[in-house]
Amino acid sequence: MAMAYRKPSDTEVVEAIKDALHRHGVVNSQRKMTELVLKELRRHDSDYSVSEARVRRLAIRNDLAKIEIYGRETRDKTLAGACPVCGGRTKRIRNLTVYGGTVTMGYRCSVCGYWTGLRQRVPTLYVFSPK
Repeated sequence: MAMAYRKPSDTEVVEAIKDALHRHGVVNSQRKMTELVLKELRRHDSDYSVSEARVRRLAIRNDLAKIEIYGRETRDKTLAGACPVCGGRTKRIRNLTVYGGTVTMGYRCSVCGYWTGLRQRVPTLYVFSPK
């Protein structure tokens, strides 16, 4: 038998994130953060479910938490585009060359601050702290 689950509204998730951060202060993993948010949500409805990515994106978009992003470098080249953390646009980090040209050093997200060099940095750990 499949478990029934319901999707809480963004507003409900945002409130649960605020409550979880208020109650627990610094949370040092995305999985733990999502568990705490689920605990808050399930006070209202035991069938609620929410993904880690949704909790992270709503915390960033609603400016609820300061998020430190730790990552590891891969062998893959970085491509400009959507931020893997929040979905925002990444902008090139440029540097001037001795000859007056510019060279791309990496990319930074203007929304959440995630950055990567020319080799792609994969986020491995998120630390949430209340703002």
